[in-house]
Amino acid sequence: MPVLEFTEIAAAHKPGGKQDTFELFARDFLDCMGYQIVSGPDRGPDQGRDLVALEIRKGVGGETSVRWLVSCKHKAHSGAAVHVDDEKDITDRVKANDCQGFLGFYSTLPSSALSSKIEGLRSSSLEVQYFDREKIEKHLLHSLRGLNIAERYFPISFRDWKRESPSSADVFPDKDSLYCECCGADLVVAKNGIISIWDRIADNQIETVDLYWCCKGHCDEVLRQRYKDKHGDEVTDRWQSIEDLLIPLFYLHVVMATLNQVTQKVVFSKEAFEKTKRLLVTTFPYVARDSTTKEREKLRVLSMTPETFGGLG
Repeated sequence: MPVLEFTEIAAAHKPGGKQDTFELFARDFLDCMGYQIVSGPDRGPDQGRDLVALEIRKGVGGETSVRWLVSCKHKAHSGAAVHVDDEKDITDRVKANDCQGFLGFYSTLPSSALSSKIEGLRSSSLEVQYFDREKIEKHLLHSLRGLNIAERYFPISFRDWKRESPSSADVFPDKDSLYCECCGADLVVAKNGIISIWDRIADNQIETVDLYWCCKGHCDEVLRQRYKDKHGDEVTDRWQSIEDLLIPLFYLHVVMATLNQVTQKVVFSKEAFEKTKRLLVTTFPYVARDSTTKEREKLRVLSMTPETFGGLG
């Protein structure tokens, strides 16, 4: 499903001061890709080009350069494909601008006829390529500089995408994660982990004696037996999904409940308390953000069962 909504960029055929925005976007995109902009967008007769970009290719035999005639077609507002009639006399336009290649930059897709024409030009000495909306989006969302450009030209859809595709906040100098105690898998990335908490009840008092985090299934079975052997039959275990813990509001509930339990008939062993602190500190950068739509829905389910808001102790 497309992430960036290209209709956020003003239509090119409507006056108002923003009709050049798509060409400016093309300039910034190509610059981000490593092209040198020889001739940028301007108004008036354009001699069949919107920009001229220079590509420097480095190889074993040295450097070679290719001048690209860039043709921008912004049809996202109508949703129409770019047709053959929109790209007339490609070869003549390339030669007239002293270029060796043609680069189409489109907010929709080229029609099948135009795609065939472009492929036909590849057999000549002319170099051709094009970026459609999917190729543009792919490149933008996979680099820091590209993300900055996307945020500038697509502020609304980028904001929505960022909220639904959260990354950890830049809180600590060194990024950390939670790793399975059994196999070493990154549990935050895999989203398939649990926290297993081990309690002992004696004299009407609950003591959290230990805890671990691991993958669900086999790793949990291995560690469960190991910890049972370690602490004996008088301990019982319960678990919490790491994916749920990373929901910002649920994380806060767990922290507050854990603090409340300290003042009640719940105590921590030194080992369990140190692991709890490490768990909360390590996961904090992953919850210092907005909740996604999926997490908001999950939170409604979790809030229907108040016992799930218990702490780790």
